[in-house]
Amino acid sequence: MSASVYRIYCFQKLAVTVEGVDFADPALADEPDVRERGVRLELRGLSESAEAGSIYSSRAAWLSRAICRFDLLESRPHAADRMHWHPEMSDGEPGARVFDAELSADPIAWMARALRDVGPLLRRAGLDPAAHVGDVSAMAESAGEITDVVAKILAEARKPWPEVTRDERGLAQINM
Repeated sequence: MSASVYRIYCFQKLAVTVEGVDFADPALADEPDVRERGVRLELRGLSESAEAGSIYSSRAAWLSRAICRFDLLESRPHAADRMHWHPEMSDGEPGARVFDAELSADPIAWMARALRDVGPLLRRAGLDPAAHVGDVSAMAESAGEITDVVAKILAEARKPWPEVTRDERGLAQINM
């Protein structure tokens, strides 16, 4: 698993990003095992350029920082001990970790339920689900496809962990 394991699902005004992550958590620096490996899924805003071009021109699109984040992380393969989510994000920085026993017990089913009904997530982030009806519907329809990718990345993250070096932020750089 490397930083290249990244997927973006774009809808109308919202997007979902899925990323394989492997990092040393500085908040756990006093613990013997600070490595966290798994999958990060983020719900983000999406905007497109209003600039007109020819019918052949590509449109520019931008992702905003996350509205909320789901971290399916483990301190060792299959531990499911650090799976949590961040219902609040502020300028890209996550709020407190929220742990849920159901998330750790079955992360893929939990994620599928959350994606099939993102209205509560939007409300919690201060957004009106009624203003995102197309996104809510499309995300619900895509929940299976997205969670299939999450499951594949999580399965890869649960294989025996390779030795890594870390960059200045603590992100893994796989040694080949």
